[in-house]
Amino acid sequence: MATGVVANSLAGARAAFEDRGYTAHTPSLRYHDLPPHQGAMKIASLSLRDYTEDLVAFVNSLDSPPLLVGHSMGGLLAQLVAARTRHAGLVAACPAPASGITGSSTPANRQMSRPYFLRLRPWAKPVRPPTFEQFRHWVANSQNEGTAREIYEDLVCESGRAQCEMLLAMLKLSKATVVDAAAVKTPVLVIGGEYDRIVPPEVVRQTAAQYQHADIVQMPRSDHMVFSGASLPLTMSHIDDWLFRNQLRSTGPN
Repeated sequence: MATGVVANSLAGARAAFEDRGYTAHTPSLRYHDLPPHQGAMKIASLSLRDYTEDLVAFVNSLDSPPLLVGHSMGGLLAQLVAARTRHAGLVAACPAPASGITGSSTPANRQMSRPYFLRLRPWAKPVRPPTFEQFRHWVANSQNEGTAREIYEDLVCESGRAQCEMLLAMLKLSKATVVDAAAVKTPVLVIGGEYDRIVPPEVVRQTAAQYQHADIVQMPRSDHMVFSGASLPLTMSHIDDWLFRNQLRSTGPN
């Protein structure tokens, strides 16, 4: 289960890439930059296809093929975009499962999802963020209190339709989650967190197994939020090594 975030929530990762000489783009998903009371119902029935179309258009507008980086639901979206665009490489961190990937159900996922999917027509309603206590326990479980609160303050509603599409991915019942992995010829890095209660190691392994040239990094002592807090420098160091090994970029922090 994913919770909506805006571009500001990736400020740390963006700064880290910019320190390495990148021009970093962190586009918000459609309507995610609106205040929650304005954006909730606009977001509610959006499909992963809508997000993908927007991101494909954005990537195609750039002057050169980018390195695609996505986290959580964004990790799935980055894969969907990679299959349809020219890009230099792909990093999928703690990715939501694509169609056919099994083993994604965890106690945290089930507890987070149950209240939303037991509603009437859940695909037409927004998925609101969990309480801070739930977020702290299920998602930011190895972050310190201050970092967890900073992340939580950027959460917005997510689409009920997109959530349903991801829920059905494991059963191959969601065409919106079908990734054409064979179309991705570039190097791929899939990142997981040792203490991630949302995306288990099996999903990380199966995600990487779809691609011709894929590496896996399992972040020690990290929860789902591998681009936040104390996890960020280590995550970036692994990305630096992967970029160097694949001759995509040889620079680390300046």
